[in-house]
Amino acid sequence: MAEIERRFKCNCKEVSITHNGISYLVICGKHINGAYCAFPKLNVAVELSGYDGDYGYNEKKLHLAFTGKEDCIGNDTETLCALAHLITNIIRELPDVLPF
Repeated sequence: MAEIERRFKCNCKEVSITHNGISYLVICGKHINGAYCAFPKLNVAVELSGYDGDYGYNEKKLHLAFTGKEDCIGNDTETLCALAHLITNIIRELPDVLPF
C-alpha cells in the first residue's frame, strides 16, 4: 500500500507561452531534489535541473520529452534552446523548497 512519507511546500508558477500561433500552459516548479515543468496540453512532464543557469541539461531533457511528438512545440533545436532558457529562468526565480 502506498503512503505519504513526507510533505514539502510547493513552489511553482504557471505561465502561458505561444509557439506557431498555439498557446501552451506550462507549469514550472522546484521540488526537494530539483525542478520540473509540465505541459498539460501535450501530456508531457519533465524532471529538470534546479541549478541556476543549467540550460544545456534542461534543453537535453526537453528534447528527450518531445522526441516523437511531431506536432508540438519541441521539434527544433532553436525552439528547445529558447524554451530551456525561459523555463530555467522561471525556475531560478522560485524560492528553494523546504520540508514542512
